[in-house]
Amino acid sequence: MQINRIGNKVGFVAEERALLRGQQINEGDLPSMLGWYPVTIDAATENVCWRYLGEARFLESFFLDTLNQQSREQRQVCHTPIESLHERLACMPQVAPTAFIFHVSRCGSTLLTQMLASLPHCIVMSEPPVIDAFFRYCHEQAAAENAIPVFRALIAALGQRRRDEETHFFIKFDSWHLPWLPFVRKAYPAIPIIFLYREPQAVLASHQRQRGPQMIPGLLNTSRLKPVVSGFPAADFDAYAASMLHSMYCAGLEHAEAEDLLLLNYQQLPDVVWSDLLSLFQLDCDEQLLEKLKQRSGLHSKHRHISFNGDPQPSGLVPAKPGSDFADLCEQKYSQLEQLRTKVKIC
Repeated sequence: MQINRIGNKVGFVAEERALLRGQQINEGDLPSMLGWYPVTIDAATENVCWRYLGEARFLESFFLDTLNQQSREQRQVCHTPIESLHERLACMPQVAPTAFIFHVSRCGSTLLTQMLASLPHCIVMSEPPVIDAFFRYCHEQAAAENAIPVFRALIAALGQRRRDEETHFFIKFDSWHLPWLPFVRKAYPAIPIIFLYREPQAVLASHQRQRGPQMIPGLLNTSRLKPVVSGFPAADFDAYAASMLHSMYCAGLEHAEAEDLLLLNYQQLPDVVWSDLLSLFQLDCDEQLLEKLKQRSGLHSKHRHISFNGDPQPSGLVPAKPGSDFADLCEQKYSQLEQLRTKVKIC
């Protein structure tokens, strides 16, 4: 997760607007929305905002990275009413979702999506900003009666098929979307949902090196996670991060017990992909594709042209306080997740 993500504050909103700079195309001039992807929702006008990406494959670590690779001269933008989503998608070939991926951040979720994206028959969307925009839209308009149909339509637009070989479709959500997991399950009752997590000290150490926005007070609206935000100094980012992580573990554990999740630990990667997930999701890989998959597993998840040699060794970092209340609570929830995971095999 990178620090420059889209959120609720002025700086993040400015970045969201930057995504929509480009040649404005009138929706009436488009024969179809094939090759167009929803990037955000304008709540004020009740419009979905789209960017044209044509035949581009989503091979970068995040959806935003693919968007940002386009030169400014190539960028085309279109706005359509939310209420016309189904009409726009009626003739668009689509791949139904294969699985959804939820996670606690810095736990191998990007590696997992990058491995899947290396397979030509997989469409992989890693943290598409329109999902975050949709959840914000729903949060602000809690009584939206058409929330599930709109969500399904946005997912369908993200899963458009542009090549005959595309048969599988995976979406990775942002870590702070965990409270929306029951909504996603209600919208897609039969789709497998993965919950990926990691030993708490490793997650917290990663956020010490480069803090994600969900671990900085006030950058994102994380109220649905219900973190404890009192009882420690406002400048104690380590305590805040541990509180947030504890809330994520709690959400994952609660949903794992109630929503039939597939629990995956960072330590199972990358081998679990070819030992279990390929067969679970009926992903057929010949020797050449399997070798390609394994080669991708040896590269950095966020820098796919660089070999991965493990996390950086601590250098002047103050370790997360192992004796703090929140760190202890994280360890307890992590242990409970591990106990639950080891009781049930993936497949």
